[in-house]
Amino acid sequence: MAVSWVSVAFLAATALGASIGLSFLPYRTPSLETTIKSNRIMRILKRVSAEKLIIEKSICGKVWATVHSPAIRLGVGRNLLDAIELNWDFSSCANFPNQIGLFDSRPTSWDNALAVFPIETIYGHIVTNISLGEPDLPAGWQSGGGLRGPHCLWPWVGAGDQYITTFNCLKIQPTWMEDYGDKINKLRIGELAIAGTHNAGAWRFETEISTVSRDSFVLCQDRSIWAQLVYGIRYFDFRIAYYDFYPRLEDRYWLNHNLIRVRPLLPLLREIKAFLDLTKEVVFLDAHHFPVGFYDPNGAPIRSVHAGLLELMHRELGPHIATATQYHTGAGTRGPTLQTLIDNDKRLIFSYVDNTIVAENNWLWPILPHLWANTNSPTELLKYLDRAIGTSPQPSARSPMFSAMAQTTPTVLDILFLRGSLRENADAVNRNITHRLATLWRHQANIVSTDFFLANDVVDLSIQISVERSNKL
Repeated sequence: MAVSWVSVAFLAATALGASIGLSFLPYRTPSLETTIKSNRIMRILKRVSAEKLIIEKSICGKVWATVHSPAIRLGVGRNLLDAIELNWDFSSCANFPNQIGLFDSRPTSWDNALAVFPIETIYGHIVTNISLGEPDLPAGWQSGGGLRGPHCLWPWVGAGDQYITTFNCLKIQPTWMEDYGDKINKLRIGELAIAGTHNAGAWRFETEISTVSRDSFVLCQDRSIWAQLVYGIRYFDFRIAYYDFYPRLEDRYWLNHNLIRVRPLLPLLREIKAFLDLTKEVVFLDAHHFPVGFYDPNGAPIRSVHAGLLELMHRELGPHIATATQYHTGAGTRGPTLQTLIDNDKRLIFSYVDNTIVAENNWLWPILPHLWANTNSPTELLKYLDRAIGTSPQPSARSPMFSAMAQTTPTVLDILFLRGSLRENADAVNRNITHRLATLWRHQANIVSTDFFLANDVVDLSIQISVERSNKL
């Protein structure tokens, strides 16, 4: 079908911010000259459209936005929550920019910056006094399926000298496995780099006695399971408890942080199901710990309680579950490829921490090794993970995957005397985790599980690293 010069010119002018009065452009059959002009404008249109889709740009180095996990005290009774952090790494550059700024749209000029700060080191961060707030998830992902691809929230960060040469945004990555499928689907699941959340369900209380949204030593995340999936998290560390005082069996299963009830399990399973129904992503769910109700005082598993959980899992997620005996390739191997799971539309891997129950249910995936330092010292945590990731996976591991538990653990005295908080602990760790994953752990890390994941860049780095690994196959 022929394209009229009128429509091409109008579209081009609109894209470039101009307006054209159509009465001055009579329709005519395109001449050769007109066709050449039309093709030129179409090229401009394509370039403009491509530029609009650019959400990250760098000549050298990188900038990224994160969310400061602790509250910032502004005075008596006044706190700033969820302050935006601006981060940069120009260690690979001969020179680095002299300033960095926060923007509410894609940076084009320093005049549009909300705040500008000097850069004096090749690697660092700035905590702004501007809050993220509670923005909706973009591109239709707030409560259902939206557009494929990465999409920006409002915070953008830009760096440069006179001109902005490097920029990035705080983004969601709801379909990253599908987006990069042509590159990463040949990877086995143990070869992927995956962003995970520690105590994934501990994000906001939903009990009869509390709806607290922030807590010093219980809550580990700021976003719902749905939002975590949309941001790009693909591994979930669940601590599941059982309370028999609820009348309905399905209401008795909760996600805990140790002995503290946080949220009922059933709605969270349905969020995972909704996401799997809407996408082609692969999700890794880990029943890591059963702190209440699953064992007799002598340590023997209460089989009826475990059976009730497995029945609930099958009822809610059964069509998506990848059966371990069908896809697991044995001790010391790296598991099935993403392509295999996607081709068979079995995209939920369910790992279970109890060997006895796994032996009795061959669809369950065996214990997933957790690299846990059990220390409240960030320095000791990093030393431990450097060693543990460097020697993983172990040849005898029954699971093809392993998770670096990249968070400190408060002591009993820390909790009793209110020394610090999980948010402060995460703040001392998360930027280091970003740097370690980008450098020392880049070639061997599999799952990296963190607290308050918006305070690090593990999602974007994991995607980049997975693509790198696939390119080497």
